[in-house]
Amino acid sequence: MAAIASIVLLSLISIEPASAQTPNLVGLDHVGFNVPDLDQAVKFFTGVLGFHKVYEEGKLPLNAEAKKAFNIRQSAEITHIAMLETGNGSNIELFEYNSPERNMRRPMNDDIGWYHIAVYTDNMDKSVAYLKSQSVHIIGVPIEHKTGPNAGLTGVYFETPWGLQIELVTYPKGMAYEETHPKYKLWSPEKNNQAKKIITQKMENNEGLNAEAKKLVEAHLRIWSESDNTKRLTLANEIYADNIQVIDPEIILNGKSEVSDFIGSLLKQNPGFEFTIAKPIETHHNSTILSWQFGPPSKPDTITGQDIFTIADGRIISLLVFVDGVTK
Repeated sequence: MAAIASIVLLSLISIEPASAQTPNLVGLDHVGFNVPDLDQAVKFFTGVLGFHKVYEEGKLPLNAEAKKAFNIRQSAEITHIAMLETGNGSNIELFEYNSPERNMRRPMNDDIGWYHIAVYTDNMDKSVAYLKSQSVHIIGVPIEHKTGPNAGLTGVYFETPWGLQIELVTYPKGMAYEETHPKYKLWSPEKNNQAKKIITQKMENNEGLNAEAKKLVEAHLRIWSESDNTKRLTLANEIYADNIQVIDPEIILNGKSEVSDFIGSLLKQNPGFEFTIAKPIETHHNSTILSWQFGPPSKPDTITGQDIFTIADGRIISLLVFVDGVTK
């Protein structure tokens, strides 16, 4: 792998399913574009940028009807297709046509049909120096954006041998738009790291554990060990339904405020105690079972029990509590 591969990532990735009209749309799988010479393009992306060619196809036959449907000249033929893996981003699909009538000039930047791709680097200076050492043409110098929603981003363009413009970007401290706390955020190194953690969790929990349920249960445990009333209620607002019901052997709690007040009283009566997971969480459709223990660090299993959660729409709507040795 080329040296730049360790510091450059294609800046397209999805962690959560995209919100869209198309049912079950998850995210961007690949970007495809034409190149004049497939071998040259593959060599550049793999040899210089460190991407990987996964497979290549030969001539793809297209009849007249298909060419008309896809707006391809009747004299054109697809001679090669290659699919590249880019590391931590969208895949790239490359097409090479044999087309005597095709326009071999890249569109001007203000023309319809112009496009570029962007790659992210952890070190702009080293990446630029590396590209120059590979005789890659850099367009201008890196420019840092200091105003507007993308303030904090530094970027510069470079060119492939056939003229495709690629943007090199970095924003180690994030961009200004993030400070407005938008509902959705663009890809970022931080978001990419979150994606890696999610993938790791799924691999480590190869027993059918629902990742969303696990996330909710872990947040639930933090709530039941939080002695600060304001922090506890803030966390409760994030994961509990407004009409949450907690059914304990001794009491039934209705609503987030009652639950939070009960926790505060419980922790006040048992200073130094906290809730921790006693054994792996179990899930069954929209129900989740947590085996917990409650006690100080010196004896964390002073009290043990199980919680049965009912989860809907990403929130805990009910909780049935069983305390070992206590029946009602």
